[in-house]
Amino acid sequence: MSDAQEQSLSKLKASEWSSRRTTYFCDTCGSTVIGKLDGQLWIYTGALDQLEGVVQIQRQIFVKDTLDGGFSNWLKEDLPIKTHATLDNDLPAGWLEKNYQSTSKASDRLQAHCLCKGVEFWIARPLASSADPSNPRCDLRWENPERGDYDPKDPWWLKADRTKFHTIVCACDSCRLAASCDFVQWAYVPTTDISLSADGSVPFSHTFGTLKGYGSCKRVVRYFCGDCGANVFWTGDDRPGLLDVAVGLLHAPEGSLAQDWLEWQTDSVDFKEDGIRRAGTLINHVEGALQKWGRGDKA
Repeated sequence: MSDAQEQSLSKLKASEWSSRRTTYFCDTCGSTVIGKLDGQLWIYTGALDQLEGVVQIQRQIFVKDTLDGGFSNWLKEDLPIKTHATLDNDLPAGWLEKNYQSTSKASDRLQAHCLCKGVEFWIARPLASSADPSNPRCDLRWENPERGDYDPKDPWWLKADRTKFHTIVCACDSCRLAASCDFVQWAYVPTTDISLSADGSVPFSHTFGTLKGYGSCKRVVRYFCGDCGANVFWTGDDRPGLLDVAVGLLHAPEGSLAQDWLEWQTDSVDFKEDGIRRAGTLINHVEGALQKWGRGDKA
């Protein structure tokens, strides 16, 4: 690398994944900007202000790790994007149909952790208290006039007869820049359903492990791992007892989409207007594929 490149990297915090790979992130906000693999630098596209006409997305790698295809379910058609099992091995046609079988067994808790495990927690199945804002353990308060009053008969963050957590794909600029991803997937989980121990005996706290917070705007705090830079939580003053949890941290045995725990919103990509400005072709494609997937045409 050149001296200028070395100087730029010195301003970021390094997280060494292996002897071959290192990522570099902002120690203030957690945004992972650059990766280095075998000495070659990679730029995280979420950090770029413009994709349309600048970047051509050609492949999605390590899809086999997802077990269920993950985001590749929404990148399969119309775009010339190759799907690789690992770094460069093409997945055969029909891989999911031939090889994927859910290994999920009913479990009361879902483990979540970042790469370095400096941030680790467990999510319980929704409880009766998950929908009750008057429960002191839940502490769901609504102060945002744009949302209106909370309707206790319709807790929007719970789906499938209140057995799963509502989950979205977001393309807003704030989430994109904080996570350095073009799309960020969030699951809405009440703090009453999050514990810091596998047996549920240690209640949730905003200060644990290597968790760091950054106030990205007034009344909003975004949390990330201070050691590896992983995106973790979003929380706002208008609903302190309801967190946005980064889906990428979840370790569901059935696959990265965690469909035994989450119900995905498939009618739209949230805040797509931000994404359209910088990556219109990609945003429109993913939203269309997400809608099709939601109608039942799933891999």
